[in-house]
Amino acid sequence: MENSWVTRRIIRINANGSQVVDDRLLREETYSIFRGEEKVAALNCLPLFLEQLAVGHLFSRDMLRDRGDIARIRTDTVSRAVQVDLRTRPAEKQREPGEEITLTVENIHRLQESFNERCDLFRQTGAAHGCALAEPGGITIFMEDVARHNALDKVIGEMVLAGLSPAGKALIFSGRLALDMLEKASRGGVKLLIAPGAPSSAAVEHAERDGLTLLGFVRRDNVNIYTHPRRVSYSQSP
Repeated sequence: MENSWVTRRIIRINANGSQVVDDRLLREETYSIFRGEEKVAALNCLPLFLEQLAVGHLFSRDMLRDRGDIARIRTDTVSRAVQVDLRTRPAEKQREPGEEITLTVENIHRLQESFNERCDLFRQTGAAHGCALAEPGGITIFMEDVARHNALDKVIGEMVLAGLSPAGKALIFSGRLALDMLEKASRGGVKLLIAPGAPSSAAVEHAERDGLTLLGFVRRDNVNIYTHPRRVSYSQSP
C-alpha cells in the first residue's frame, strides 16, 4: 500500500504546540480513458486497479455490457492512459433478474464493521473513499480511491472482469449517497445499498423508482431504511 501515498513534511499545530512532521498524502494522478481510439474521460484517481477503473467507467456509461465485449485492455503509465478495445457483438436479450438478497440488521452491522476494517488508506491519509461488493457471508470486492465515483467504478469493473452477477449482493459505501452515485450503482444491477451517511432526496426518489433498497446512517445500533424494506429482516416494535 505504500505506493498509494507520498510523504510531505508539514507543520502540525495542536494542543501540544507546533511540530514539523512527515504527513502522508494520498496519491492522485490524472488518467485518460479511451474506448478504442476515442477518449471518453479524464479521471483524477488513485493510480491502482486502472483496468477495473476503465472498465467500470465504460460499463456505467453503457459503453460495454460485459467482459465478452472486451477485446483488449492496454495501460500506459507514461502517458497515463487506459485504452479498452471492444469487439462487435450482436445484441443480447435482457437477462432475467437473479436471486434476491435479504440481510438481517445484525448481518448489516457485521458487513459494515468488516468494511470499516478494510479502509486502511483512509486511516493512513484521511483522504480515501471506499466501496465494496458484499454477500451475506462477507465482502467479495473492496476498492479505495481519491474519488467515491472511482471507487464504485473499480468495484463495478472488477465485477465485469470477473464475470460476477449482481444478484444476491449488496454495495457498501464510505460516505453519503447522492443521485449521481445511485444512478451509477443502478446500472451495476445491485439492489441493496448500504452507507454510513445520509442520502439526498433525489437519491431516495431514484431508489424508490428503480426498486433499490437504500440504507443510510448505518452505524452502531442504527440503520435507516429509506426505500423497499423487503430486503431487510427486522423485528417490528409494537
